[in-house]
Amino acid sequence: MILFSLLVVVGCAPQEIVVPGPELQPSRVVTSEGVRFEVLNLRLPGTQQDLKIKIAGTTIWIPLADVSNIRLSGAVMDQYRPALLFLVRGGRLEGELFVGFILEGESDQGYWNIHMTQVESVDFGSN
Repeated sequence: MILFSLLVVVGCAPQEIVVPGPELQPSRVVTSEGVRFEVLNLRLPGTQQDLKIKIAGTTIWIPLADVSNIRLSGAVMDQYRPALLFLVRGGRLEGELFVGFILEGESDQGYWNIHMTQVESVDFGSN
């Protein structure tokens, strides 16, 4: 009888409701040839997640998490390329972005990477 009562009480206990998290939006990377990739967990290799940009001769390091969009134009000169960075909190920076690195992440095909010299634009997703 006691065992039956415990089973009834456990069976009637409120169940935890699991609410799904927000849907992740992939980052979009467009190459200079116009090919578009959708990538999850877009990042720089290693632990330092900062972009280096020269503005009027001054080098500034911008955390990748503070950038929402990158637009590159012009030719690569000494591993720098003219760029326009749009920041998450509003505002923008225009200067020469260091492009001597790769971006990496995960596509629907698995691990994905591309050298920044081949990139035309990056729209960072919500992941």
